Amino acid sequence: MSVMQVYIKENVVDAAKRRISDVFDNFDNICVSISGGKDSTVLCYLVLSEAHKRDRKVEVFFLDEEVDYEATIDQVKYLMFDLYPENVTPMWFQFPFHLTNATSLTEGQLIAWEPGRHKEWMRTKDRRAIQHWPYSKDNIRIANKVKGFGFYDVLTNFQLNHDNTCFFIGLRAVESMNRWRSVAKNPGYKDWYWTTALENGCVNAYPIYDWNFSDIWRFIYENNIRYNKIYDWMWKKGMSINEIRVSSLIHEKSFKAICELPEFEPKTYNRLCKRIKGIQTANIYGKDSRVMKCRKLPDAYETWREYRDFLMATYPDPDKLPIFEKRFSRQLDNEYVARQQCRQLVLNDYENDLPVRNVPDPREESIKKWRELL
Repeated sequence: MSVMQVYIKENVVDAAKRRISDVFDNFDNICVSISGGKDSTVLCYLVLSEAHKRDRKVEVFFLDEEVDYEATIDQVKYLMFDLYPENVTPMWFQFPFHLTNATSLTEGQLIAWEPGRHKEWMRTKDRRAIQHWPYSKDNIRIANKVKGFGFYDVLTNFQLNHDNTCFFIGLRAVESMNRWRSVAKNPGYKDWYWTTALENGCVNAYPIYDWNFSDIWRFIYENNIRYNKIYDWMWKKGMSINEIRVSSLIHEKSFKAICELPEFEPKTYNRLCKRIKGIQTANIYGKDSRVMKCRKLPDAYETWREYRDFLMATYPDPDKLPIFEKRFSRQLDNEYVARQQCRQLVLNDYENDLPVRNVPDPREESIKKWRELL
């Protein structure tokens, strides 16, 4: 019996435009989040085009981490103030919040826009940005008091201060299946499977979730959309598709960008070295398999467990150490898990953004299987 094939006449561009149009039909309050990257650029272009057609205003939200490419900030300014300025309510946040610094164990956090250190900031604040928390501080939610008021706390509290609002987010399933699974399993608005319900009648919407990497760049080319020039430099450098990303320069998932930063934006690199510790080390060892990648065991140790115990014994932050101790106590004690634990310790990943795959050692399981067979 042959398998029935199902075809649809709608391409991803038409589907995204239809979803965005449906949101405009159902919500008076709309906000689109941008990062300065390719996905949020395309999403912002689509949303603002619809807003312009309907003579509507939407919020454009950008949380400024301070430690960004200069090209990223230029792109944000373009989207907020040059594309369709008459249809934009700028929500550019430039105020203090905590960021994880994966490049240093002695300075494990950066307080972006830290008061009293304005001479060390990566750049001066923009007069058009919101420079203080614009809402009441009485009911601010903080997920973890030890970590402080962090990046995701800002996002959560920003959404909590809105009612009946749709927040557009440029998440694509192909790029992050785990993130897509986490949002798709939650109930959305009406029967819109590409949305997630929030509090206060709000929803998150992901209208380009089904776009591929090539769809993004084809749309940018065909519509002559300005994009972040860091992508051109990455492409010319010969970086792979998976490596061509624009994100925070110090986060555990993206700090490797510091390896090319002196070549791409030397002034940004120099300012970053003065702003926070660990940058020069990350520049030298960010892609080294023995150091920050933890792919090869350092020569001084015979096992990953021995190396993990050394890192635990010498971990410099007494406030964060109990987080690792509690987490590791619930995990298996084998070499496969221990290597991943080493990576978390080296990158100061107390937030568990690079979660350990807590399973029996695949090598031991394979050896056991072959011994039984032979």
